[in-house]
Parts: sequence; structure tokens; C-alpha cells
Amino acid sequence: MMKPFRLGVVFTHPTQHHGPLWKRLSEQPNLSVKVLYLSDENQQAGDRFLGGNAQAWDVDLLSGYDYQYLKDLTGKVPDTRRKTVISPALVSQLTRQNFDAIFMQSFVNYSYRLTALLCKLRGIPLIMQNDATILSDGRYNRSRRVIMSFMYPWMMNLADYWLSCGDHNEIHLRHYGIPDEKIIRGCHPVDGERYRQTIAHRQADIQRVYRQHAWDEDTLLYGFVAKYIERKSPFEFIDAIAKAHQQNPRIRGIMLGGGELEAQINARIGQLNGEVINVGFVNQSELPLYYAAMHCFVCPSRIDPHPLVVSEAMASGCPPILSDRCGNWGYNDTVTHRYNGLVYRHGNSDTLADAMLAMADAETRQRYSQRSMEVFDGQDLNFAVQSFIQVANRIRQQRGLSPTVGQPKPSEAPVINAGTPTPSL
Repeated sequence: MMKPFRLGVVFTHPTQHHGPLWKRLSEQPNLSVKVLYLSDENQQAGDRFLGGNAQAWDVDLLSGYDYQYLKDLTGKVPDTRRKTVISPALVSQLTRQNFDAIFMQSFVNYSYRLTALLCKLRGIPLIMQNDATILSDGRYNRSRRVIMSFMYPWMMNLADYWLSCGDHNEIHLRHYGIPDEKIIRGCHPVDGERYRQTIAHRQADIQRVYRQHAWDEDTLLYGFVAKYIERKSPFEFIDAIAKAHQQNPRIRGIMLGGGELEAQINARIGQLNGEVINVGFVNQSELPLYYAAMHCFVCPSRIDPHPLVVSEAMASGCPPILSDRCGNWGYNDTVTHRYNGLVYRHGNSDTLADAMLAMADAETRQRYSQRSMEVFDGQDLNFAVQSFIQVANRIRQQRGLSPTVGQPKPSEAPVINAGTPTPSL
């Protein structure tokens, strides 16, 4: 009997984006997946960066795949991500007897670095993915960038394969010396099927959300969904909405999220005449309703390597405007300027207001909305799954084996792995 390709995943915590990916991968023929979580963040309490009103995610992130919470050096499973976390169980878990390859996202914490070391020492292929771009590297000072120029080519080439997530990300990988043969185009996953099913089955709730936040049936809602922190540029959004509203009184902004700038945001909004509403925290099950109620989604970030809220909006049919400091625009990326959305120069609220006014045209919105859904369909969960299948089959071929991952025998039905946790180590 053919043995499945055994993919191990070392990951910080369960997320709304990756949980569905692990489940979908576990459903693929000749592929088994086990996820080793370094914490249970967002399962018991809300994201600490979203403010005091945040709650634990209210969608299932753990069903349909094998997972395990790893204990840290204190013998407990951490409840938040920490850069310094070390999970001793990685030493016994990450062996060639257990896994044919390991996937992780970065070197950001000590456990990730331990994972890379163990993979190199034990000859386990290491697959990696991040969302870094040259744009996002600009946040670092000159001294750090000089150090990065020496360290990153060595560190990043510890990975045997990289799953890129966009045009700017591929530029970043090549800039730091990753050869093309190591790069496979992938994407950061968004469960568009969940969004679209929610929208299809909850039309009355979408109308309720719209009526709750609109002045009248002619109101155009422009949405901001993010942590309320400086690099997300919430005040640029507020200022642009106020300016656009002066020229088109139908335009209104709604802000979803929370964080350290909430008091200042409320103070700024309080100086206006209702042009912007702070909705606050909205949980995952309700978020598709808000995207569907919006006429346009705005991502004005100063630093944002690959904001997945843009993909969420596009999956919901909401056309995007994003700043040129975001890392997910390009000719073959999530947003292409004047094809399925608009890209404006960050730091200029007048330019953003002009883009908002352009999106007030119904024909423009409809065209960008349709194209956004089409673009998303080429970058959805299925595309992410195929990139993993491609790299798994490359590894098999390097070992002289046939590329059977994702290809069931005609006489066999696909086997779905049960989603049962194993005890924490």
C-alpha cells in the first residue's frame, strides 16, 4: 500500500486563514498533515492587539485535520504568541520517521529557528513562506538593513522551497538570493467559500447591517478593517472620507477593528458630523456580512506586506482601494490598478479621497467587483493547496518516487483525515 506524503507544520497558533487550509490539505489523496501549534492564541481569548472588546474567534479552526499543542519550557501551552517561545517537543517530533517535509512561515521566534536547525541536521526538507516585501523592509533603520543584507541570504536559503505569495514577495525572495528553482507561486489562504456561503444564506442580515450604518438607501459605505495602530493609517482613512464626503454627501466610512489608537480615533470622529462610524470589533462569523454591505474596501496602510483583508473583501465582491505601501498589488497579484481596484500614493489623503470619489461611480464599482471575484478565484484556498501539492511532488521526485500526491488511484476514493487532537507535549 502506498504511504502518504507526511507534511508537518510548525505554526504559531490557529488562525482563521490557515485552519481551513490545513483541513483542505488533509483531504488530498496521498497526503497526511499534522500541525504543531506553539500556542492556543485566539482560542480562549481575543487578539490582544484588537483592544479590550476583542473576543476569541467564533469560527471552527481545528476540525478536519490532526493537530497538537506544544508546551513551552514551563510545561504549559502558551496562550499568546511569543518571540522567545521554545517548544522542547520539537526535538522528538521533527524526525524523518515522522515527516517527509516541514512547513513553517518565518524565523520570527526561537521555536521556528529550532525547527530550521533540526531540519538541516536531520535532512528533512524545509518549506517556507512569508509575506515580506522590499516595501515592508523600509521600516527598518539603515544599520538593520545592512545586517539583513548579509544574514538574510544565508538564513533564507536554509529553506529547500519557498511558496511565494505575490509579485512583491517574489522580488523580496530574489533580492535575498533565493534562486527561481526554489520558488513556487502560492498564496496566503483565505476561505472564500465560507465568505460566499455566509453572504448567500444571510441576505437579510446584510441588509440589516447596511441599514444600521447607512443614512439612507443611497448611502455608499467605504470600509476600513484593521487593528487600530499607526502603520495601518486609520487617520488617513478618516481624513479622506471627510474630504470625499464634501464632494459626494452619499459617502460614509465605517471602521471595524480595535486597538491602541481607538480613543484617538473616537476623538477625531467626534469632530466630524457622522461621516465616519467606529463599529469596533466584529467577529469572524459576522465579518462577511460587513464586506457584503460595503460598496468599497479601503486599505490605507503605511506598512502592510500582504493584508489578507483585501482578499477577504474581494471574495465578498467588494472592490478595493489600497495604498502603494501595501505589498499585494502588481500585474499578477491581488490588486491590479484600474483593473480590479485602485492603488493610490500613501500619505496623501487628497489622492485617497479622489480614489474614493472614482469608486462612487456604480459602473466602475460593478466592473471592479466582478473582476475582483475573478482574480480571487485564481488565488483562493484551492490555489494554495495546489502549491503545496506541487512542492510535495517535487520532493518525491527528488527521491526517485512518482509524483502521486493529490492523485488517487482510480479504484480508490479520497481519504479524509479525522480532525482529532493529540495530547499536548
